[in-house]
Amino acid sequence: MKAEWRAAADQYAAVAQQLWQRGLIAGSGGNLSLRVPGSPWVMIKPSGVANVDCRAETLLGVDLEGNVVVGQGKPSKDLGFHLGIYRVRPDVQGIVHAHVPWCTALTLLGYEEMPLLTPQAQDKFGRVPVVPFAPSESAELDQAVTEAFRSPQTVAVLLARHGLVAVGSSLEKAENLAELVEETAQIAMLVHLGRGQPRRGQPGP
Repeated sequence: MKAEWRAAADQYAAVAQQLWQRGLIAGSGGNLSLRVPGSPWVMIKPSGVANVDCRAETLLGVDLEGNVVVGQGKPSKDLGFHLGIYRVRPDVQGIVHAHVPWCTALTLLGYEEMPLLTPQAQDKFGRVPVVPFAPSESAELDQAVTEAFRSPQTVAVLLARHGLVAVGSSLEKAENLAELVEETAQIAMLVHLGRGQPRRGQPGP
């Protein structure tokens, strides 16, 4: 089991580093998780610890009921909806939750789902719903996110005032989707901001 744990931790650290380098996570905000191969456990960071500082010795293993079985400390406060997704989606092996600015800004405009304005986004996502706001660590948030992912067609959602959640058959695939979700939100926001502005060669209002 030690070899599987270390391999999973190396995967976690590599994805966290990539998210940080690309500006999708900062400080201790957001969280990643993955199923540990060869076990019924989920790996997640401790609360208050930056993702990029996590290593095999600092990461926690929890069962699907939320009990810490590897490591010491309190799991990340969003553990509840991570476990909820894993319980209803056996196909999901990795989850990325990030407090990304473009997705968060888009939810503040009142969208009920993210506009998919490019063929790539339409092909990858189908639709990306917005989960209504609920406080972190609340049963309401855990239930709402879990229900949003109950459909096997759902690979990403926006959380109102709270960023995004993306899932994948590996943590790397979840990270790739998270990048595309934030890019898609940026495009939608730029289009939103551009509406009502005069086109080139046209007078202003």
